[in-house]
Amino acid sequence: MASASSAIAFSVFLCLLLLPPHLCDSYHAGRYARRSTHFVVRRSGDASESAAPATCSSINSGVGDGKKLPLLHRMNPCSPLNAGGKQRSMSPAEVSHRDGRRLRSLFAAVQSGSGGDAAGAATPAPAPASDGDSTVPTTGAAVASAPGFHDYTVVVGYGTPAQQLPMGLTTGLGVSLVRCTPCGAGAPCDDLAFDPSRSYTFAPVPCGSPDCRSNCSSSASASWCPLTVPFLEGAVVRDVLTFTPSASVHDFTFGCVEGSSGGPAITPPSGAAGLLDLSRDSRSLASRLAGGTFSYCLPRSTTSHGFLAMGDDDVPQNRRGRVTAVAPLVDCPALRNHYVVELAAVNLGGRDLPIPPAAASATNATVLDTAISYTYLKPSAYALLRDAFRRDMARYPAAPAVGDLDTCYNFTGQPEVALPLINLRFGISGEILLLAPEQMLYQTEPNNFFSVACLAFAALPSDDAPVSMVMGTLAQSSMEVVHDVDGGKIAFIPGSC
Repeated sequence: MASASSAIAFSVFLCLLLLPPHLCDSYHAGRYARRSTHFVVRRSGDASESAAPATCSSINSGVGDGKKLPLLHRMNPCSPLNAGGKQRSMSPAEVSHRDGRRLRSLFAAVQSGSGGDAAGAATPAPAPASDGDSTVPTTGAAVASAPGFHDYTVVVGYGTPAQQLPMGLTTGLGVSLVRCTPCGAGAPCDDLAFDPSRSYTFAPVPCGSPDCRSNCSSSASASWCPLTVPFLEGAVVRDVLTFTPSASVHDFTFGCVEGSSGGPAITPPSGAAGLLDLSRDSRSLASRLAGGTFSYCLPRSTTSHGFLAMGDDDVPQNRRGRVTAVAPLVDCPALRNHYVVELAAVNLGGRDLPIPPAAASATNATVLDTAISYTYLKPSAYALLRDAFRRDMARYPAAPAVGDLDTCYNFTGQPEVALPLINLRFGISGEILLLAPEQMLYQTEPNNFFSVACLAFAALPSDDAPVSMVMGTLAQSSMEVVHDVDGGKIAFIPGSC
């Protein structure tokens, strides 16, 4: 036990050393680790925000080197979505609401047997388009909002010449989606929509094509292939996708989606032009451009930036030496488009908490998701984590629950906060992923640790859920998450952005 504790303490210390500098500066708090505990110490002159980036020119352009792009939070001053400060912070209740919608969407896809978000009842085929017609057929009907919310975007180009559009990231949809003109009846069309008529390489995907997975007549070769994503209307099309000036994909398949009267139907209320699919599906950008090897680093601060890197050349081998955990990918037929790993245990303060297997398999399936903020566990497993965490935190004044988060504390005025270390163990080998304080707690005042903070874990809707855990963006933030499909693994590298 002593050697295990020493190993954990050393790993925590290493992890804290590797945390990005902006995290320590933004909170003006010192950190150290002893045995299985994080200590966060108040320093004089606490600030609520990090300094803004010195320049936004390269970030705004979306231009990257090789196959690597800057990735921004929607509220970053340099984000094209936040021009004039039009983005607003979401309340904890709103975050919980959007997470709940996303979970329902994810599990509905599993129950339908689709294996991903992109399935559902086939949409009736639109009217045939004449040869050479670049107008996307629309129904003119109001379209309901698609579940999910995407805080992080990259800028890529669609069409020839390329139209630069900010896109959210998704790792399980099965097809990329783009808001296209003409928009539905009463819907505003703005610069954050793709105009097929301006691209000379645009082409529809006809019924009967291998890229058309809809139930439409294969004999009607001139018909547009209808999109089969729940809540959305549109057509499956092809065009050039320009990732960086030196990396593009010809005949990239994606869904052209109508807008709704409330704004873009794809990712309300962020305003992004669409979703860039990085799933395991053969049509995803990760499959077409990177052969299944890619990584992202989600910035923890709204004033810093992360990155999205594609392919072996832009996931450098010299970073592999800083990997703290490797999680083997597992096959999960119910979620075949998603990246699923096996959770061996959740460890709190050096104590393993038992995790019952997921209902859909004999393994503890864990899904990594880029559209959920918190991390969700099966109710029985979450209750064990919550109760143990509360016992360890009994010295601090409790605060009211916020949304789905029912374990909250008021750290205002505290000179030091001691947190039991939370780590996740993956696979048979039990490799440990240590969570930093910013990854395990949700702060109601951004970048102010000494305020009200909540354990950023919550319960899944039921113990019958098809997975044991859904790992959200907060737990993934500030570290590089490397997806190596050919190698059958996901690696975590702390302090990468």
